[in-house]
Amino acid sequence: MEKLRVGEKSALEKLYAEETPRWSNSALEKLRAGETPCCIKSALEKLRAGETPRWRNSVLDKLRAGETPCWRNSALEELRVGETARWRNSALEKLRVGEIPRLKHTALEKLRVLESPRRRRSALEKLRVGETARWRNSALEKLRVG
Repeated sequence: MEKLRVGEKSALEKLYAEETPRWSNSALEKLRAGETPCCIKSALEKLRAGETPRWRNSVLDKLRAGETPCWRNSALEELRVGETARWRNSALEKLRVGEIPRLKHTALEKLRVLESPRRRRSALEKLRVGETARWRNSALEKLRVG
């Protein structure tokens, strides 16, 4: 930021002038010349040859064979048999029996008794008596007078 303050071109100005910031020049020049920066060369060569980079191989091979990567298997198997992944079970079971997950309880209970959570109370009271929350009033009045 200090360099920008003392008059150096900003990154956006350089982009408008079809330049690039210093830190990305070499990679972009290589791409413009049809090459690729060395950091992605090996991955791209593997993809061109129909392979995939090493860290993707096992996942893609499993997907091609109709399986799923091991970290997804248990969640998908649970979904196939009509269950849900373990971390969702309790919330969904509560929804099925007409309850709600714990984190939503207090706000919804307040709304059920026609209150609202503290920070929304004044806005809802105004709406009940046909007004609008303060931050909407001026816009709605303008719409009413055309």
